[in-house]
Amino acid sequence: IRKMQPHHAQALINVRSNMGELLLQQDDIDNALNQIRSALELAKADVENLIDEEEKGGIYIPSIHEPSPAERKNAVVDLQLKIADCLSYKEDYDLAAEAYEKALHLHVGFRRWNRSRKSTKKYLNQLSGLPVSTSTNVEVDISNTTSLEAALRNSLADCLAHIGQPELSLKHYEASLAIKRRIGGGHHNEVA
Repeated sequence: IRKMQPHHAQALINVRSNMGELLLQQDDIDNALNQIRSALELAKADVENLIDEEEKGGIYIPSIHEPSPAERKNAVVDLQLKIADCLSYKEDYDLAAEAYEKALHLHVGFRRWNRSRKSTKKYLNQLSGLPVSTSTNVEVDISNTTSLEAALRNSLADCLAHIGQPELSLKHYEASLAIKRRIGGGHHNEVA
C-alpha cells in the first residue's frame, strides 16, 4: 500500500470490500468479516500514507482518477461500519458495540482532524483496543454533527441495550435524536 498510487490502493480496498459483500449475500458472515477486515487494514494504511504526505508539508491534490482525502478517510469509517453491521447481524452485540463505537470515534475524529489539520495516525492505531466503556468520551457537538453520526449512535445504542447497558444506551439514543432534530427539525422522519 505504501508504494501504491491512491487509486490503485482504493481499487484493492474496493475488491476486498466487494468480496465481503458477496460473501454476506451468501450468508457466509465469518469469511465476509475476514474480507472486510482486510479491506479496513488496507484503508487504514492508505489514510496513514495520506497523513504522512500532509505531515511532510505536501498538499495532496487528487487527479481525476484518484479518491479525495475525504473519500479515503470515509472508506475507513464505512468499512468499520460494515464490520459492525455484520457482527450485529450475527447477534454478537458485544463486538458489534465495540465496532460501532470505533466507527463513531473514527467519524468524529476525522471531522475534527479536517478542521484542525492535526495528525490522526496515532489515533488510528489506538482504536484497535478501544473498550466499549469509552463511548462516554465521544461528546456530541450538535452544531457540527452529521446524519451518519446519528445513525452510528442509534446502532450503538441498540447494541448497548442488548448487552445490558441501558444508561449508556439511552445516552446514545438521546444524542441520535438531538442530531436528527438539528438536521431535519421536527419534520425528520425518525423524529415525528
